[in-house]
Amino acid sequence: MITEPRSGSRRILLTGGRAPATLELARLLRAAGHTVFAAESAPYHLCRASRAVERSFTVPAPAFDPTGFAASLARIADECRIDAIIPTCEEIFHVARELGRFAGRCEVLAAPLDELDRLHHKGAFIRLAEEAGLPAPPTAIFASPDGWLPLLADDAFAHGLVLKPAYSRFAARVIAVEPREGRLSPSVREAVRRKLDEAGGVSPRRPWIAQKLLRGEEWCTYGVAHDGVLAAFAAYRSRFRAGRGASIHFVAEAQPALADWVARFVRHARFTGQIAFDFMAEPDGAVYPLECNPRATSGIHLFRPGDGLAEALLTPAELAASGAVATPGPGAGAMLSPAMLTYGLAQAVRERKMREWLRAFAGSRDAVYRRGDPAPAAEQLRLFAWLRRTAARHGLTLQEASTIDIEWNGER
Repeated sequence: MITEPRSGSRRILLTGGRAPATLELARLLRAAGHTVFAAESAPYHLCRASRAVERSFTVPAPAFDPTGFAASLARIADECRIDAIIPTCEEIFHVARELGRFAGRCEVLAAPLDELDRLHHKGAFIRLAEEAGLPAPPTAIFASPDGWLPLLADDAFAHGLVLKPAYSRFAARVIAVEPREGRLSPSVREAVRRKLDEAGGVSPRRPWIAQKLLRGEEWCTYGVAHDGVLAAFAAYRSRFRAGRGASIHFVAEAQPALADWVARFVRHARFTGQIAFDFMAEPDGAVYPLECNPRATSGIHLFRPGDGLAEALLTPAELAASGAVATPGPGAGAMLSPAMLTYGLAQAVRERKMREWLRAFAGSRDAVYRRGDPAPAAEQLRLFAWLRRTAARHGLTLQEASTIDIEWNGER
């Protein structure tokens, strides 16, 4: 847990500088009077170009050289007299594995690896929610290619199920299975097996989960907790997305039921750190969690200077003393403009939502561009070009390429 600073300003090292959410956080921390540094393994990244960042460092890719990555962060912490490290993307798992390296050196806003891994694993997370007494969708873990087939005889899955890797992101590799009259034709079964093989296969080292197919409206939340107490919270609907995955348009909306669910969950887990959830709200009003991301997400874009997110991260005791939870102002919205003009526009045409898309595009600020800090908007082009080269080299989608060097898939 990060404790109160001895003075008003702190020296903060952010990792994951490629993400727009990290850039947003850098700007919020700078606006709150802190000095911000960035560490990133990508040669081009948004924080590298931002005036909010005092200095940026290139470090080894954590997924390929985790020891070198952690050692580089430790050297930066010493050289720049860092008070606290705040990981933002999936490199947080690699940081958490090396927490002992930073003891006595600086503070780190990251829970121990075992805690993070249990939240990141989609099946283990649902089990933890059930232990907390919270509503959760029927979910089963399977570790063989046909391990999901017996579930078709279970009434909980009779009307459909979703298969996805226990470790995944951006809704990648998701397979929806919808039986007809409780049965699957041989051709459908074979198609599912083929998709599982194409996704890398299923084994004890690559477990998958099967989850009841839920229908309704998807919601996302982002929050900050300290010792099980919620210090910041934001909720937004997933209206426009990049394919089936990440949201690209965000508007803050009050959701007391989701706030209560998250507060109860972090209290049960006694969690410290940034934490985000995806939910499905069914037509009858019931809400169920789909997965957890124990890190920063796009919900950060909903906060403005003065909303209290910097304080929630760095001085939570002050908020706790007042009983307050940092929240964004009502209606606060943002978007990733390039993605809205590509993925979002295509979705609007496909789903006949052009009026909604036009209102969303006209009424939201860009998450990256700022008049007083314009360079990151141009840096997006360099980052995009690098991602395209990486995707082509490894045979990946752009979204997969964006995390290949930082992601965590349960390795030990």
